[in-house]
Amino acid sequence: MNRPKFSLRDLDSFIAAVIGYLVIQLWARHSGIGVSPDSVVYMSTASNIRHHGAINDFTGSPMMDFPAGYPVFLSGIMLVTGLEPMQFATVLNGLLFGTLIFLSGWMMERFSHHNRVYKIILLSIIMLSPCLLEVYSMVWSETLFLLLSLLFIRTARRYHLTHSIEAMALLGVIAAVACVMRYAGVSLVLLGGFLMITDRGTTWGKKVVHIILFGLISISLAALNVYRNHLVTGTLTGYREKAVTSLGKNLEYFGSVFCDWLPFFDDPYKYPALVGVVCLLICLAAYLYRLIRQHDEYSYDQIATSYFLVYAFFLLIIASVSRFQHLDSRLMSPLFIPWLWGSSSWIPSAMTRVDRRKRRWLAGLALVAAACMEYGQWDLYKFNWNGIHYAGIPGYTEDSWTKSPTMDFVKKNQQEMLSVPVYSNAYEGIWFFTGLVVDLIPHKDLPWDIRDLMKEDHFYVVWFDDALNTDLLTIETISQSKHLEKEYHFNDGAVYYFTTQQGVH
Repeated sequence: MNRPKFSLRDLDSFIAAVIGYLVIQLWARHSGIGVSPDSVVYMSTASNIRHHGAINDFTGSPMMDFPAGYPVFLSGIMLVTGLEPMQFATVLNGLLFGTLIFLSGWMMERFSHHNRVYKIILLSIIMLSPCLLEVYSMVWSETLFLLLSLLFIRTARRYHLTHSIEAMALLGVIAAVACVMRYAGVSLVLLGGFLMITDRGTTWGKKVVHIILFGLISISLAALNVYRNHLVTGTLTGYREKAVTSLGKNLEYFGSVFCDWLPFFDDPYKYPALVGVVCLLICLAAYLYRLIRQHDEYSYDQIATSYFLVYAFFLLIIASVSRFQHLDSRLMSPLFIPWLWGSSSWIPSAMTRVDRRKRRWLAGLALVAAACMEYGQWDLYKFNWNGIHYAGIPGYTEDSWTKSPTMDFVKKNQQEMLSVPVYSNAYEGIWFFTGLVVDLIPHKDLPWDIRDLMKEDHFYVVWFDDALNTDLLTIETISQSKHLEKEYHFNDGAVYYFTTQQGVH
C-alpha cells in the first residue's frame, strides 16, 4: 500500500530538521563556517568560475584533484545571490543538513517495518552525530554528496517498484551529479548496476537495456570532467601517487572510525580491524537474509544496506591502490546513515515476530544500546562545543588562525613577499587570509619539485605548527642545501629566509 508523499507522520522529521539547521547556525556563531585547505580550493574555484568562467583554483591552475561539481554548485548560488561563499555557506550548510535529516526521517517512516520509537531514536542520533556535524560545519563537497546518496536510495526504491525508463533515467542523473561532486560517486554507479542485476522483478532483456542506459547516463558528467582534466593537465584525476598503506592497515583505519562513532570503546583502540570486520559482517548478514528470503529486498533499509557494503568495499580497495589521506570520519561519512540502518533496521521486524516476554528483553537491550549511543554522542557534542564556543570551528576561521602571529607577519610583509618566492605548509591559508599566491613546500618523494625549490637563489618558507605535514620537506633538510639567512619565530610557527650557500650553484 502506497503512503502519501507527506503526512503528519513526517512532522517529527520536520522538527528534527529544523533543530539540525539551528545547530549548524549555533556552531558557526563564533567565527563563521569552518574552512579547511580543501574548502579554500572549492571556494576559490567557484569564484573563478563565477567571475572568469574558468575552473581554476586560487593559484590560477586548473582544479583537478577534485571534480568540478561542488565549485559549480557554489558558483551558481553566487550568481543568484550576488554573495561570496563565506557569506552564505552557514545558511546553505544548515539547509542541507536539515534536508538530510528530514529525508532520513521520511524514509524511516516508510521502512518495511515501521516503528515510531525506533525512528525518533535514530533521528536524534543523526541530528547529534559528531561525524555529520563535522561535515556540515565545513565548506566541503560531502555536504551535497551525502544528500545525493539518500536521494539515490529514494529513487532506487521507486525504480524497483515501477521499472520505468523515467525512474531509471533519474537514477542515472543523480549518480552522474554525485560523480562530479566526489570521485567516490562511482560507488553509486556500481550500486545501481548491482541492484539492477539482482532485481527479480524484470526480465534479463530489460535488465541489460536499463543497465547500459543507466551506465551511460551515470558516467556522462564524470567522463566530461576527466576529459577536461586530460586536456588541461594530461591527467585524469590529478597526480595520484601509489598507495603506501596495505589493505590490513586500511582495515584498521576503517575500524577505528567505527570505534569513534560508537560510545563503547576507549582510545587507543585495541582491535579496530576486528570492529570494522564485525560491522561489515552484521550489515552483510542483514542484507543476505532479506535477499535469500526474498523479503522486502528492495525496501529503503535494504537498499541502504547495499550501499553501505558497496561503498565500504570500494573505499577499502581504492585506499589500498591509490595514495590519499588515511580513512577517517570525513571520508567515511557517507556510510554513517546506511550503517545505522543496516545494523539496526532488523530490530522492529524482530519485535513483531517474538513472544511478549522476549519482546520485552529485546526492547530493553535495544533501548540500553540506544541510550549508550545517545550519551556518548551528547558527551562528545559537549566536548566539541566547549572548544567551538570559545575559539570557533577548527580550520582557518578558528581563533588560532585568525589571530595567528605568523600570519600577521605575512600580512605586514606582503609587499616584499610579492617579489620573492614563498613556500609554506599552509599555502591555502596564506591565500585565504592575504590573497597572496605562494607554493606548497615540496613533498619528500617528489624529486622534480625539490629540484625546482633548490634552484631558487632566495626564498621564504612560512611554517605553521598547526599545519604539520610529515610528507613535506623539513626546515632541517632545506638547510642542508641552502643558507638560512634570517628566521622569525612566533608562538604558532616561524618564517625562514633562505639564500644560496657560497660556492653552491
